[in-house]
Amino acid sequence: MVTTHEKVNNQPAAHALLRAAHDNGYRFPAGFPGFTSTIEVVESTAETTQKIAGTVTVSGPRATTLTTEATGDLATWAEREVASIASHRWPTPYEEGDGRWTLTTEDDPENALGQLIVVHDDPFTSRYRVRNGSITQVIRTMGPTSFTISMQQHQPAAGGTTLPAAYTVSFWDASGRLTRTDSYSDTYTTVDGATLPAGRRVLTATDDGFVGRDLTLSDIKLLDTSE
Repeated sequence: MVTTHEKVNNQPAAHALLRAAHDNGYRFPAGFPGFTSTIEVVESTAETTQKIAGTVTVSGPRATTLTTEATGDLATWAEREVASIASHRWPTPYEEGDGRWTLTTEDDPENALGQLIVVHDDPFTSRYRVRNGSITQVIRTMGPTSFTISMQQHQPAAGGTTLPAAYTVSFWDASGRLTRTDSYSDTYTTVDGATLPAGRRVLTATDDGFVGRDLTLSDIKLLDTSE
């Protein structure tokens, strides 16, 4: 166990594992201009169903705009989800992401989820597990809340890379109590050589009950940067 008074040195083996997993994940092609599409979202609980529709435009890793007559939490959720999908797929060098941090491995080769990689100096006390060249788990702490992303399924993508197809995010409060689970399933489509999001289903369970949300993108077009 490393204490706060001990100096931690980067382990090249830890970076090699995480870099390989980064490179194995599909990213949009270099020079990707962004895209626009129609969007429909359906939210269902035990008592109600709500639908919204509109258009969404993604022009950069942190530039997503939802245009809809709807207001409220569901519209905010839809824009945030599309922005999250796009930012994770935008081409970013390893050195600008996890390559910035001090990484070490912990010796637990028998763990079914893979090798544990500890990040020592990022703001979220992050940890990863990597198995067979892919990230299988992400563990982070944000304020009083900790969460774990556990991958269930990857699907093949262009160039021998992979994309997440199914995963679960589990949230705990400061006491260690499980407060929420979000189960994700994602689908994709190919437009002009780029693999783009086509749909996302999120099933959420909390003490307040169960919520299902389906997000569908259609009529997807790449942005024209020549204008």
